Amino acid sequence: MAKLKLLIDTRNKEAHRFPLVIRVSHRGKWKYLQTGYKLALNEWNDKTKQIRKPYPNVVRANTKVLKKITAISEVLSEHSTVIKSLTLNDLLELINKKLENEEKKQLQVVGTPLQFSKTTLKEYGEKVIKRYKKAKRFGMARSFEDAIGMVLKYYGGNNLLISDINEIFLEDLEANYIGEGNKLNGLGVRLRAIRRIYNLAIKDKDTELTMESYPFGHGGYSIKTERTKKRAVKFDAIQKIRSLNYKNGSSLWHHRNYFLFMLNMRGMNFIDLAFLRRSAVSKGRVKYKRTKTKRGQSVKEFDIKITKEARFILAYYMKGKAKDDLIFPIMEDVIKNDDDLRTYEVYQSRLCNHNRRLITIGKDIGLQEHLTTYVARHTFASLSLHNGVSKAQVGDMMGHTSYYTTETYCADFENEVLDESAKLALG
Repeated sequence: MAKLKLLIDTRNKEAHRFPLVIRVSHRGKWKYLQTGYKLALNEWNDKTKQIRKPYPNVVRANTKVLKKITAISEVLSEHSTVIKSLTLNDLLELINKKLENEEKKQLQVVGTPLQFSKTTLKEYGEKVIKRYKKAKRFGMARSFEDAIGMVLKYYGGNNLLISDINEIFLEDLEANYIGEGNKLNGLGVRLRAIRRIYNLAIKDKDTELTMESYPFGHGGYSIKTERTKKRAVKFDAIQKIRSLNYKNGSSLWHHRNYFLFMLNMRGMNFIDLAFLRRSAVSKGRVKYKRTKTKRGQSVKEFDIKITKEARFILAYYMKGKAKDDLIFPIMEDVIKNDDDLRTYEVYQSRLCNHNRRLITIGKDIGLQEHLTTYVARHTFASLSLHNGVSKAQVGDMMGHTSYYTTETYCADFENEVLDESAKLALG
């Protein structure tokens, strides 16, 4: 049987005020529903389950909370005969629909004209996703789909209004996300997509959204990040990868070559490797435009001298290739496909396969951490810094458009330098 409990969510121990929530429990699972209130500990009476002074307008606040609990209780009563067969998400969807209908009734009673329907995250998000797919920016479209799916799953239905994504909602979402054992950076990526949707909706004259309801930015919810785990490997690990005795033409042999070529090309991205054409190689150099930054005015163009190792790898893959052919046999079977979405989906599959092969290669040299495409980039940056290259030069070589991106790559190197300095000082 489903149960309701009114409580303050104190999981964020560093906060000074906490969301007042309604916990809905059903079939061994539970979810918090926001009430819209955020309280200090002395503003909540846990015995009477009521808001108390010094919170302002206490009577009005308690009345609103009671109405919400009453509406939820009505849903449980109305579906009592079938409630055992419902999942928690089914139940939450019914509850959210009920609360939305109650809000509409209240607006009509007080005479507020319903000039236009309110904008839901799902409805407007699909509009944004369609726009990005039309621009063939499938990676961005996919990130929006992932973000919207995460938020709606937490909410428990598809009728979440964008205007209901307020600071309290976001803090509660964060507490739930972290409480399930997830990492802050994963949440940050998704919430930046939600923030983008919110910004676009505010600028869109066809919606009711205004800056008054905007939950992000100064004085609002701050999207948090945490330092990522170090991804660079030592030079001796690279030497071990080079010395692996894989059979020529085998899958691991190819993927080892891809990794080493990307390392030699200043940590080239896998997507640029996959779509690199024979025409990019000329007069001992590789010239190409970075796929990730092709949109906008600042298109990053690379002009890289081919190293001895890179030349050896290219000699194998460029045999018999025409000017417009892809150099590496990663996407050559679908490159002439007119379906751009299908091409993108195949690329994503090949990227996953490459990272799986790299993990195997890492295990073959006894590496504790996972070897990935990002390791090539971080390792190039780390080796450059160890050889006296400045951070500014590293950022330029790797095509960073932001100083802070370069700082992320350099942070672990600087810690190593400080550790060595401290060791020398202490003897």
